[in-house]
Order: sequence, then structure tokens, then C-alpha cells
Amino acid sequence: MIKLSFSTLGCPQYTLDQVVATATESGYDGVELRFLRGEVALEKLPEFSPAGIKETRRKLDDAGIEVACLDTSVRFTSPDPAERAAQHQAARTYTWIANELGAPYIRVFGGAVPDSSPDREDTTRRIAEGLAEAAAASRAEGVTTVLETHDSFCTAAQMSELLSYAPNDDLAILWDVLHSYRTGEALEDTWRGLADRIRHVHIKDSARYSPTGFDLQLAGEGSMPLAEVVDLLAKEGYDGYVSVEWEKAWHPEIEEPDVALPQYAAYLRNLLPR
Repeated sequence: MIKLSFSTLGCPQYTLDQVVATATESGYDGVELRFLRGEVALEKLPEFSPAGIKETRRKLDDAGIEVACLDTSVRFTSPDPAERAAQHQAARTYTWIANELGAPYIRVFGGAVPDSSPDREDTTRRIAEGLAEAAAASRAEGVTTVLETHDSFCTAAQMSELLSYAPNDDLAILWDVLHSYRTGEALEDTWRGLADRIRHVHIKDSARYSPTGFDLQLAGEGSMPLAEVVDLLAKEGYDGYVSVEWEKAWHPEIEEPDVALPQYAAYLRNLLPR
């Protein structure tokens, strides 16, 4: 059965108590942790420290709210050994937090690659090797690394090329539907190409989107085929989370979370199979 969550990217200033209240009052099954109290580096907050994380989990468990995914900024585009080591350390830190909170996934990025050869091939290989190593390390701790369809890797075709440089079974996929769709790939083609790896899904509406950009709209007020997305997932037996990614932290001009997050929950609930 498909479950609903929202990313705290949509409510970046909220406290943990506000996040939990929004989830329970709006009918979400889980939350995806990206921001809390204005901080994107969650490991810096006492709520995710060794001393405080058990209380954080207790609050979530008591409310019946799962942590659907833990979002990192990890990417392996840099050739610098020190920077790559720092990215691996960040992945290990978030893997520990995920384990403590009972979250099955940590999200990572592929990043941007140059258009010209041989830089394109070299960068893609470097990214693939870093992701493979990070995914193997997290899997050894019982957490799956999911790579978001984002940046230079929005489509199934782009993802397949990336994975060919360092084949592995540890790395899964977070399908951000807007990014693959706005790049011109049909929903069915993305699913067909990545279905065996898709573990988590991001959803948002947009009225003006193209390979070079997009806007953000309340659910049903844009032209993204949200109903088709949900129908496809249901038809194919997807039983993970569909997570609302309302990018309030990056676009402060869009509607406030107390408007957008309940509205998305109500809209998507009407699309889910009964």
C-alpha cells in the first residue's frame, strides 16, 4: 500500500514538535527529514546527537510517524581526496542517524557533470565509484542509499549510464517525478528503466517546467500528471512512500507550510486506491 510523507524541506523552520503535529493533523504516515529549526546539517542539532536521538525517536514513535527517508547533501563530483573523504563521512553519520530513527533510507545526489569529453566520462566514473562505495557501506549497516533523479541524472537513461560505470546492487533510486518528467522522459519509461531500484518517490506540482527549470504550485494547480503518477505506482504494486517535496527552504516566496502540506495530503489521499 502506498504511504504518504512530506519532506521537512517544506517547513524548514519547524521544530520537531511542529513537524510531528503537522504529520498527524494532516494525515501523513511519515516524514522525510531534511531541515529542522532552520538547520540543514541535522547532525549539528541536539535532536540527532547521541544524547538526544532516543528522545527524538520516542516522539515520532509515540505519534505513530515513521521516518521515511533521511536526506543528505552527499555527492561525489569532486576529485579532491579530502572532499571525497568528507562526503563518505557525512554518509556514515547519516547512516547512524537513520539507524537510530528506524529510517530505511538515506538520500544522496549524483551531481552535475560537464558536457564535454573526457571530463564528462571522468566525472561520471568518479561519481559512480563514490556512490557504489557509500551504498555498500550503508547497506552493511542495514540502511539503503537512494540516489535521487536530479542534476545530470534525472532520467532512467542517464541513471543507467551512471550505473554502468560502477555496477552494484546496493544503490537504490529515489524517483523525483518532476525532474524526470520535465526532462522529457515519459512516466512509463522512467518506471520501466528504474523500477527494480525505485524505493522512494518525490512528488510536487508545477505549471511551468522544462529541462532548464520549474516553478512550484499547490497540488492540482499545476499541470503535472499527479493522478497518472499515483495510478502508475498503484498498478505496478509500489508499496513505498510518496513524499511531498514542497521546496520552501529554497523558494521562500511559495505558500507557507501550514497551507501547502495539508493541501497536498488531502489532494493525494483522494488519488490513492481505496
